[in-house]
Amino acid sequence: MTSDFAPLRQQPSARYERTVIDPTGVPLFRKIAEYRRYRTLFVFLALRDITLRYRQTLLGVLWAVLQPLLPMAIFTVVFARVLRPATGGIPYWLFVLAGLAPWTFFASAINMSATTFINNQGLLNKVYFPRAILPGAAVAACLLDWLVTGLFVLALVAWQGYRPTAQWLLLPVIVLLTTVLAMSVGLALASLMAMYRDVKHVLPFLVQLWMFATPIVYPRSLLPERLRWAVGLNPMAGVVEALRSCLFRTPLDWKLLSLSLLAILLIGLAATLLFHRLEADLAEQV
Repeated sequence: MTSDFAPLRQQPSARYERTVIDPTGVPLFRKIAEYRRYRTLFVFLALRDITLRYRQTLLGVLWAVLQPLLPMAIFTVVFARVLRPATGGIPYWLFVLAGLAPWTFFASAINMSATTFINNQGLLNKVYFPRAILPGAAVAACLLDWLVTGLFVLALVAWQGYRPTAQWLLLPVIVLLTTVLAMSVGLALASLMAMYRDVKHVLPFLVQLWMFATPIVYPRSLLPERLRWAVGLNPMAGVVEALRSCLFRTPLDWKLLSLSLLAILLIGLAATLLFHRLEADLAEQV
């Protein structure tokens, strides 16, 4: 008597790839190489965040333009008469808008990415994938807003008579630096927020404080001479000043940009090491 299930028993057992996460962690260089295998997941999560961001909205991507426009109008009404800053002949409203364009992207990116581990608790506990994809995808989703805002600002700059120059070739580099900084800060905040829930209460205050520490509504020349070099330690200051130099054909302060680049690299390194240390316990903590 033969069994109908005999062929099933003769088949070799299937092998499944298994990933074990333990407190000892995975070597950092292996973790970095692993992200290449999950690039499709990264794109999918970024598209998901874009869909959720604009689903059931009346104005859609026009909100990307309104976000810097509304505070620009307020700052122009309030600070233009109070501070009367010297902007080198640049209209104050355009001066502020050029600073708010990268800042709006940066603030939105870190706010969205900071909560990704908490908001995706079910996903973290069910399947394995490199965890840093979640805050990275949130930052990538915000790039659409900055693309729309950037094109709008470029159109206004050209309308005001500032024609394109060779300095505009630096604009992609400025976008890259801001994106790397947003991903680094977002990754660090997401890791800390998974461990300490009160970070989400402190985050709005820190974002506002960081904005006023960045020369957005005021020129750097308004600061005392002995403190101007320290502004470069704020990485967003170098980004904003470099963007204005490209748009308004003013000399680029390479020293300030170099200090900001160094700060971005140090923040990125610190965020990577922090996340690598906390990653093994993320699923349990969220």
